[in-house]
Amino acid sequence: MNTFTYDIAVQGTGSTDDDVRTVQFGDGFSQRAPNGLAPRLEHWQVSKVGSKASIDTVKAFLDAHTVTPFLWRVTSDEPLRKYIAKAISRSPQGGAKWSLNWTMHQVLA
Repeated sequence: MNTFTYDIAVQGTGSTDDDVRTVQFGDGFSQRAPNGLAPRLEHWQVSKVGSKASIDTVKAFLDAHTVTPFLWRVTSDEPLRKYIAKAISRSPQGGAKWSLNWTMHQVLA
């Protein structure tokens, strides 16, 4: 499995998707239970600014990992986790600079 090792900027904070089943009863009572083995998965908005060549290199890696997961760690003190790339976009920033934005979605397999 490949590891994402490029320098990037993590924008803001990560968020989690809670996969929880809820049953609502008529008297206002509800019951909740986790759906599956890992009902909480993270996703992070990230970006990179650089030359077109460096942006194209990172984009090629991300394009190859929209289905197949890769390993990535948010900070150096956290464990490697599996992610896929979603919502990949790039744009020229003027001069020789380009911007690449995408979302890292944590996956289990």
